[in-house]
Amino acid sequence: MERIGRLASLLLPLLVIAPGCTCERSARVASDAGAPAAPVEVAVGGGLVPSSALFSAPIAGARSGGDSVVAGLLAAAGVVRVMGVSGGHPTWTADALTEVTWSPDAELLLQAAHGGFALVWRGLHAGKAGRTLVLIGPHGEPQGAPLDIGPAFCVTGVGVAWLEPRGGGPSRLMARAFTEAAAHPVGAVPADRDPALVCGDHEVVVLGDGDDDLTLAPLTPGDPGMRAPVVAVRDADFGDDEEREHDAYTVGDDVGIVRVASSGAVALREFPRAGAPTPWRRLKHTIPADDDVVAVDGDADATIIVFTHDADDACPGVGSAAEAVRALRVGHEAGDETLLELAPADCQRSPGPFWIAPTPLGQAVGWVERVAKSATGTAQAAPIAGASFRLLTAGASHGSRVEQASDALVDAGCDAKGCTLVALVRPPGGDGMQAESLRTLAYP
Repeated sequence: MERIGRLASLLLPLLVIAPGCTCERSARVASDAGAPAAPVEVAVGGGLVPSSALFSAPIAGARSGGDSVVAGLLAAAGVVRVMGVSGGHPTWTADALTEVTWSPDAELLLQAAHGGFALVWRGLHAGKAGRTLVLIGPHGEPQGAPLDIGPAFCVTGVGVAWLEPRGGGPSRLMARAFTEAAAHPVGAVPADRDPALVCGDHEVVVLGDGDDDLTLAPLTPGDPGMRAPVVAVRDADFGDDEEREHDAYTVGDDVGIVRVASSGAVALREFPRAGAPTPWRRLKHTIPADDDVVAVDGDADATIIVFTHDADDACPGVGSAAEAVRALRVGHEAGDETLLELAPADCQRSPGPFWIAPTPLGQAVGWVERVAKSATGTAQAAPIAGASFRLLTAGASHGSRVEQASDALVDAGCDAKGCTLVALVRPPGGDGMQAESLRTLAYP
């Protein structure tokens, strides 16, 4: 599963009341007959534990050892607060980062790492815009000073790596193992290639997108340098069928590449950490030119490609198109491909962002459902209606939906015991400018 970057059936009541602005964060199932499976409506309820904290978006969450950790901005105090949750009750609280200031594009990420958690804040910190990494222990205790990192970064189980912004020259790659005192340069991507990072469990994979090919170079934080790049995608291998896009994902530290051509043809291959790359596997299913790939991931059994399809005629008189959600499940056995209709076009709700979750029951596709502007009834209604999920199996899928009006709703990841969402919820009668509360929603 790609790291920093699931069937909801239980609401764990949680935490904190938050006056102040609610600042939205903007944002990777079908029956056997091919028709969408009927969603199961999941009732959401439960009390809230009051707190003096004043939360607003952005929010984030993570899981570790069956418990949840949540984080949010206390705008009035200028801090990012992190809270541990076990059995539906807060167990510890810590201010992970101070001197932060809200901005419309602020983002917050949280991930289990190095026996504790890694928190990444994107926004103003100490008056400077950028991304700041903070490591905290299992109960919020600080683990070193905040670290400024680049716009593309990976946090793995052994360390962190990032690309420094370039000014027309090569992109320098920096890395630091958790056992090291400081970061150091470990390589560079030439100026004629667009760089990107893919995060594995231990390794970071550096991609270099050139005019005619895509290179791949692995790195383990703590090593003196990244390994020699290899060509992962060569345009010449596909004749005149030009590339529309490519997506990379990891399973452990193995890398998968999915290529979608201008014709809609789909091909994929794998780069195992130990072993030779697989040949290209060309799929019988295609992704039409008007469809958008929104999430790609995989596990030991299959690769999942999620895409949306505009249904132009689904909402007459509304003035906007609705989106249907589909997925290709590609099993590792030859010929094992299934096209799944995850959700029909809905004029009342807009899907996204999307994620693919490694739940204890198997791979699931999840997405936030935003209320269509024509369906809110009021400009002050919460913009998010809830989330939908589809658990994918070979040839079929099973769906559920959680209804939770909120101003922010984020995936908090999975572990062996389950998965969690975190929602920023208004009080009764609130308009998004009063106190808000955080709720965790556990699934499957």
